[in-house]
Amino acid sequence: MGIKQFIYNASVHGLFRPLAKPVHGGMVSLALCAEKFLDSMASTAQEQAFIHENITAVIKTFERPKVLERLLKSLKRIYPEMKVIVVDDSREPVRQEGVETIVMPYDSGVSAGRAEALKHISTPYMLLLDDDFIFNRHTRIFPVAEKLEKNRNIDIIGGDVIYLPFYRKIDYTQAGLHPTNAVSVIRPGTAIDSMRVYDKVANFYVARTESIRKVGWDPAIKRLDHADFFTRAKGVLTTVFDPEFKVLHARTPFDKAYMEKRLDLEEDRERLWQKYYRQEPTRS
Repeated sequence: MGIKQFIYNASVHGLFRPLAKPVHGGMVSLALCAEKFLDSMASTAQEQAFIHENITAVIKTFERPKVLERLLKSLKRIYPEMKVIVVDDSREPVRQEGVETIVMPYDSGVSAGRAEALKHISTPYMLLLDDDFIFNRHTRIFPVAEKLEKNRNIDIIGGDVIYLPFYRKIDYTQAGLHPTNAVSVIRPGTAIDSMRVYDKVANFYVARTESIRKVGWDPAIKRLDHADFFTRAKGVLTTVFDPEFKVLHARTPFDKAYMEKRLDLEEDRERLWQKYYRQEPTRS
C-alpha cells in the first residue's frame, strides 16, 4: 500500500477520521465560497433560450439529498431555465423544486436510473451529471452544444472534473476499457475542432440524445457502469475531450452509510467478469 493510500484510508476510515472530516468539509466550503463569488461576475443570459429548448440535464442520485440540492442550486444559478431530470432510488426519495423527479425502487443502481431517464428526454442533447458535481463559471454548456452543432461527426463532448478541495484532475488519455475487438470510429488522439478524440471521458459530458440511445446503460451493472458504457460505445460513437469545459466535484467520503453502498461492488465485478473476461472479446 502506498503512502497516499494509507493516508486516505486512515483519514476516511480510521485513525485520522475525527480530524479529517471537519478539515475536509471546511476546505470544500471555503473553495465553494470563492467559486460562488467568481461566478457572480459571469453572465449566460444570451444562452438561456437555446439551453431551455435543446438540452436536458440528467442526474442520478442516491441517499444524498443535500448534495443533490447543492448541485441543483449551482446549476440553476447559471442556467435557471435548463430542463433537469433527477432519478432517485433512495430509501426515501426527495422531490426537488423545479425539476422532473423519477422515483425508482430502492438501490436500483446508476445504470437502471440513467436508462430510465433516457426514456424521458425530448431534447436533442443531454448533459450527464453525478449528484456530487457543482457548476461554476467554467461549466459552460452552450459553447459545447455549439461544437456538437458544428461537428456532426462527434457524439459526446466530455470535460474536466475538478476534485475539491485540492483542484485535482484525472487524465483520461490512457483510460482503460474492458476487452473488446471494436475499432474506434475515429482514431483516439485525432484533433477535431481543437478537441482530441478519446475512448473514454468522465461521467460529465454533453451528448446527442439519439447517439446515447444507440448504446444505453446495462441495468444489470449497478455501480461500475463507466467503463462498461464506453467499452460498448467504442466503434459506435465518437467521443472527444474539451479542456475548456469543466465542473467541480465534491465527494462525500465521510458519509459512512452512503459509502458502504457505494463500495458494495462484488456483484458488479462478477457480472463484468462474466460479460468481458470469461470469453474471447467480441465486437461491441
